[in-house]
Amino acid sequence: MQIGKLNYTYNQDKHQAASKGYHHVLVFDSVERRYENLIITDSEMKKIRERASKNPEDLVAPSWLDRLMEWFRFNFLGN
Repeated sequence: MQIGKLNYTYNQDKHQAASKGYHHVLVFDSVERRYENLIITDSEMKKIRERASKNPEDLVAPSWLDRLMEWFRFNFLGN
């Protein structure tokens, strides 16, 4: 499994009803075989996390290779 990076972007010129920001991630949909941008609000993110915590049998852990690559990226590339 490859690990994606979830970014948080603050709304700059937001209207009154807009939220302060949103979560953004670029993913590859292996079913549709295409890249897709996902934009997730704070309230949607809360629901997603609650659903994940209620279904621990469906969660996956990063592999040792994922962890090693993340350590390398963080320590040497600074991203």
